[in-house]
Amino acid sequence: MTVVSSDGKEVVFETPPERIVVYDGAAVEMLFAIGEGDRIVGTHSYVTYPPETAEITKVGDAFNMDIEAIVALEPDLVYVFYDRFNADLERAGLKVLYIKSLSHGFTEVADQIRMWGAITGETEEAEHVAGEFDDRVHDIEHRMEEVEQTWTVYSHGFDWWTPGRNTLVNDVFELLKLENVADFEGYQQINPEIIIANEPDIIMADSVESVTENPVLSTLHMVEDPDHIEHHIFVMSEGNSFSVAGPRFIDAVEEFAAWVYPEVFGGDGHSH
Repeated sequence: MTVVSSDGKEVVFETPPERIVVYDGAAVEMLFAIGEGDRIVGTHSYVTYPPETAEITKVGDAFNMDIEAIVALEPDLVYVFYDRFNADLERAGLKVLYIKSLSHGFTEVADQIRMWGAITGETEEAEHVAGEFDDRVHDIEHRMEEVEQTWTVYSHGFDWWTPGRNTLVNDVFELLKLENVADFEGYQQINPEIIIANEPDIIMADSVESVTENPVLSTLHMVEDPDHIEHHIFVMSEGNSFSVAGPRFIDAVEEFAAWVYPEVFGGDGHSH
């Protein structure tokens, strides 16, 4: 089979690769999800899921790569999500597949799962995992057809970094008919005055305290109403995350959906 990389190169697979260095947390999760995690011989130090990855050799962090350590692992494929080291890897005689990390369009996760099924030869299990992902997205889309009430939302990050248009998180907002107060492209630092002026109905944050104890956000009506604050600030449960566009991404979408629209998805959240 042939896969076209993000820089337009055709990467041909005559047989499934047996030893893969996977420099991408989402791809690691996909391979484990389809039962092919034992092919992974190396990854980067930020990869922590699934727990089995603790035993996999780490060959750098997410943005620094130890080429010599990778060569020593004798991989027959190196998969990367950015192209900074592609030339170095190829000069070392390694086969490289570069697929740019998903920055938006999270529904494409299913397509990438199918790609790994084709590369490894595990097409049946890959189709099962990808099909389930697709089905769960479609279920949300179907349920959202009856929703008319919408709210504004702000995702509160460190030092005011927040996702705008064409980001994975904003994809989720659009799916759930939420209006993002961050009206710009990609991830940027938002001016706090924009948040105050827009008075978001919902804030997504790492903790309630990160909002209520922030002196800038303390003037928001939601913060001034402590009896109902939990219905305005969404904190993801441990284990779920929008940061990795892998098979578990849909778990986070479903959790957020149930919180925003408990009457539609079941849950105890915002609209109560």
